[in-house]
Amino acid sequence: MARVPFDPAVDYYQLLGVPSGASAEEIQAAYRRLAKAYHPDLNAGSEVAATRMARLNMAKSVLLDRTTRSAYDQLRLTTRPRATPHKGTVRPANGHATAAPPITVRYAPAAGSAVGVGRVRHRVVANGGTHSATRSQLDRSTGILLLVAVPLIAALVLYVFEAVQLSVQPLRAGPIDINLAQMPAARPTVRGAAEAVFMMVHAQPLSRELALRANNFILARADSTPESEQLQVDGRRLVRSANAGDSATWDDTIADLCRLAGRC
Repeated sequence: MARVPFDPAVDYYQLLGVPSGASAEEIQAAYRRLAKAYHPDLNAGSEVAATRMARLNMAKSVLLDRTTRSAYDQLRLTTRPRATPHKGTVRPANGHATAAPPITVRYAPAAGSAVGVGRVRHRVVANGGTHSATRSQLDRSTGILLLVAVPLIAALVLYVFEAVQLSVQPLRAGPIDINLAQMPAARPTVRGAAEAVFMMVHAQPLSRELALRANNFILARADSTPESEQLQVDGRRLVRSANAGDSATWDDTIADLCRLAGRC
């Protein structure tokens, strides 16, 4: 094979996609694979394909000739690599060339031919843009799903948490009036009555209605003992302090009821 001129700054191995120690068979196979994608017969009128095919032919001629390849390898090691822009290279405004995205060859039946019949046509596409667009679409879809799913999951977790809390929470005690109504009648002692009244008015704000209920409860359980008379006095004091809005007398009466109930 005759020698051909070459540019040692161009990486023919990278152009063919083979390692620097590739055999002649590997180089020939890589050339055939790429030639199917860039052959002028399959890319009529494409200057990019024609330029690429010419460079593939140059790489094949250099690397398949032992003498030329040996000289190229020696000069390639001593020559600083530089970018070799072509039609597929993107050159931004700062003047630095950016390599074109990797190329993928896709196969499709020729138009108007039956499946498996006719010459195969090749379409050359760039991987970078396709992968970026797909990844962008996936990111947007994932974001939308998260926006919808996160509030639903949070609401479900809150619902389950409240359900568990309600299931383990003990039953609340009934109102004081109901508890007093359900108290057994067999508790006629003055201390028991004082304790019941104290529980009714303890820590409660000044209230005329509450004072009347407490006084009626005292009268219903009154007897002739001195303690019962003192309890009746406290009942009347509750009513008077509630009518007059006297908080000091109200609090003093509750303290007296606490002593009669044996809680203070």
